[in-house]
Amino acid sequence: MPSNVKEGWGNRTSTDAEVTGDVNATIEGISLTDFSKIGSIAGISDNTRTTIVSQAFVAGSFENLVILAVSGTTTAKFYLRINTVDKDVRRTSPGRNLQYDFTGAPLALSVGDIVDVQVEHFNTSSVEDFDATIYGYD
Repeated sequence: MPSNVKEGWGNRTSTDAEVTGDVNATIEGISLTDFSKIGSIAGISDNTRTTIVSQAFVAGSFENLVILAVSGTTTAKFYLRINTVDKDVRRTSPGRNLQYDFTGAPLALSVGDIVDVQVEHFNTSSVEDFDATIYGYD
């Protein structure tokens, strides 16, 4: 057994295990980060909703969205959009990094679906920079 896995105790069955440390997760042998797309924008004015990264699902790309990682030079409001509809809206604060984690229940996409990550900040009279990465698998 790997050194970062301990056999279960107590009411657990002998097949239960506690995992310590970093683990590369897979679902039915498929890596959860089979696909990634990175986007970056610079010089965004306050109160301006802007797309950081966009990806259409086509055969051979990804059909399960599992993680979005976003960050910026200031706190902001981030929008996960699928086919122009807001699916999730989150704010970074007090930190400037945020991760949407759907590994427990990946968002399934259909051919033609478009995933967008948008940002809007409210740092008055300031221009800011933002990054986003979409992670998924087939």
